[in-house]
Amino acid sequence: MKIKHIHIDGFGCYSNKSFPTLDEPLTIFFGPNEAGKTTFLAFIRMVLFGFPKQHSAEHFPPLAGGNHGGRLEVVTDAGEVFTVERRPGSKGGIVTITGADGTAVPTAYLS
Repeated sequence: MKIKHIHIDGFGCYSNKSFPTLDEPLTIFFGPNEAGKTTFLAFIRMVLFGFPKQHSAEHFPPLAGGNHGGRLEVVTDAGEVFTVERRPGSKGGIVTITGADGTAVPTAYLS
C-alpha cells in the first residue's frame, strides 16, 4: 500500500492542510526542529491505527483549529484506490473507508 494524498483537518499544528500527490519511489519530509515532522508522522499513524488515549503524548489535539482528524488516499499493490478517514471516538476513533467510486468499504479491509 502506498499513500497517494494526505489531508489533515485538524491535528497538532496542522489545520486544513493538504499534501498533494506524493511522488514515487520516495518522498522525504524535512525541516528544522519543531517544524511538525513528528506531528505529521503521528497523524499518519493515527489515521491507519487509531487515536491514542486522550492524555497520551501522541494525542496531538488541533491547536490551529479544524476538526480533529483527517484522511489518507491510499493505493494498493493491485492499483485499487481507497480513502481512509478517521475522526475521534471510542476505541481509537471512527474510521470510514471508501472506494474510488465513493462506495463504503468494510473497515476490516484496513487490516
